[in-house]
Amino acid sequence: MRPMKKIALLHDLCGVGKAALTNMMPILSVMGIESCPIPTMLLSTHTGGYGTPAVARIPAEYIRNCADHFKNQGVEFDAIFIGYLGHMEAIDAVIYFVEQFPETRVILDPIMGDHGSYYQNFDETYAAALRRLLPYADIILPNLTECFLLTGRPYQITGDHRNVLTLCKELEAYGAKDMVITSVPKDDCQKGIVLYENQAFLYLGNGQVLSEYHGTGDAFDGMFLAKLLQGYTLLESVQASHAFVCACIQESEKYNYPEREGLLIEKTLRKLV
Repeated sequence: MRPMKKIALLHDLCGVGKAALTNMMPILSVMGIESCPIPTMLLSTHTGGYGTPAVARIPAEYIRNCADHFKNQGVEFDAIFIGYLGHMEAIDAVIYFVEQFPETRVILDPIMGDHGSYYQNFDETYAAALRRLLPYADIILPNLTECFLLTGRPYQITGDHRNVLTLCKELEAYGAKDMVITSVPKDDCQKGIVLYENQAFLYLGNGQVLSEYHGTGDAFDGMFLAKLLQGYTLLESVQASHAFVCACIQESEKYNYPEREGLLIEKTLRKLV
């Protein structure tokens, strides 16, 4: 019996400006989960506030070769997380990777946009390709913008949850199953969360007005995965992730430093030990 859960992380690696793998791995480690990173892109910094970063695209063949090597050596994972892929070739390679572990739970964060638009270098073609991953995922973690991009609908800020439910149904038609949708506004809440599980729809509001920092989504994903692998329900995992991110933001707000440096997770991590 293995002493801890193990998760494969297919995600990008940023050198400066805490985001992606550099946020997720410390959280998972503190929570007692073994992280196995398979980088999809290497960046000198994240893409917000540092100008144009140095970028190295990991060849798709490397991702396939990782899967083959793990399979050959009898490596098993308790979950596979798919995050920022960055290029079209990686999508086929990730599908190949997942197919080598058909019994393993897959969690997908379809990272490609926010605030109503695509991130740099992404477009409708990328969204259409990313839709091919939906049938492989047991849980998806898009923000509201990414829901619209995945369905091809024009973005709209809406407090009408019938519209969000329609998005869930359309994503279901593409093969999605359970969903956790972040940054969903309602009334005076700008950053609520929709939980769509077994076709049941639940909105979780947030009465706090908090600052925005780079890397909050990755911190949320890291804690969510940790709680999920510890056996907590989807709702409990979402609640714990939300509470952790809020605590990180509140800690970050105590200091006067550039927002581009990202979410200050280190001091909050100590409270988890």
